[in-house]
Order: sequence, then C-alpha cells, then structure tokens
Amino acid sequence: MTDNLELTAETFPSYAHALVKRYPELDRIVSRWGLPDFWCRKPGIDSLVLIILEQQISIVAARSIHRRLKIELGSLSARRIHAAGADKLRTLGLTRQKSRYCYELARAIVERRLSLARLTSMSDREAMAALIALPGIGPWSAAIYVMSALGRINVWPQGDLALRHGVADILPGIETEALAESGDRWQPRRAVAARLVWHHYRSVRTKQP
Repeated sequence: MTDNLELTAETFPSYAHALVKRYPELDRIVSRWGLPDFWCRKPGIDSLVLIILEQQISIVAARSIHRRLKIELGSLSARRIHAAGADKLRTLGLTRQKSRYCYELARAIVERRLSLARLTSMSDREAMAALIALPGIGPWSAAIYVMSALGRINVWPQGDLALRHGVADILPGIETEALAESGDRWQPRRAVAARLVWHHYRSVRTKQP
C-alpha cells in the first residue's frame, strides 16, 4: 500500500535512487543535474489558497497576492477568509473566480463539510475526491496538495505543463502525451518521478540563454 508511505526530506533520496536504478531517463536526470532539493507545503487552508492562486499565473505573482492576503486578513484561517467574503478578496488582487473559489473553500471548512485534518487519514483517491468536490479545485490542484502537503508518494499532477514538456524531453522519440497525463510508467512512486522531471525542466530552462 503506497498510501501508507510518506515522502519526506529524509525518505526522498532513497526513493529517488531506487527509481534511478530502474529507469534510465531518470538516471540521466540525476547524473546531469543531481538530486533536487526537497520541498513541501504545510497542511492547511493557507497552502490550498496558494495552490488556487497559482493556477494559470506565475508562482511569483501568486505568492505576491498570497502575502497581501495574509497581511490584510491577519492570517489565512478559514474563518477570516469566510468573514472577509468574496467581494473583499477581489479588492486584494484575486480574480472573480479565484475569490469565489477561496471563499467557498473557507465556507466548506467553517460549515464542517470539509476537514483538512481528516484528509491525512484518507487514501490518495479519497483525499483528492474530497478536494475536487469543491469549486475551483481540479485534479491538478488536488494532486499538488496531496503530494506536497500530505507527503503522498504515488500522486501525479494531471495537466501540469512543466511535466508535459519535461517528460517529452527525457523520452525523445516516444509518444509521451498519455504518460505525461498519468505518470503511470513510474508507478508506484509517481510523486518522486514528478519531482525529478520538474527538476530537469527547471534546470534546462535555467541553463538556456
């Protein structure tokens, strides 16, 4: 059961090296760029709000809006976001859609229709289904939260553009469209493979003039 395995800064290197031994394309990534630094997010609404903000805009822009929200609201608790309301959130730089998404997330928590703490005891599929049931949280957002905040090891962010380009780059000459959407080649350690592919994608872009 991979749901019982936790991906942490301590366990990531051993899981990565195990994949590298099996898959030449991942071995080439690590041989060329080394292992990436391990990053994670703190479980809770603060991280989910940031993930919602990151949809379709740059990480830098999302983090700027995220900081503004924290300053203006005092903290990103469900009660403060709910009390502020969607209209107030719009004045702080959120689009109409994202204001509604963040408000509805907070509302679900305040009304006890969603418990983020309870997600930790759910399977990957159950946790993602609970998140996807909310407006504005699709498979990508749910996967990012489950893999980075809950430390799940076999989650793959469907629809991630960086993974799509990265997978095509590391497996040239192979039809990779379906693989880039599922990550199934690297079961049951897809979240580990995703981190390596992201590392390759970012490293290549950094080196390009």
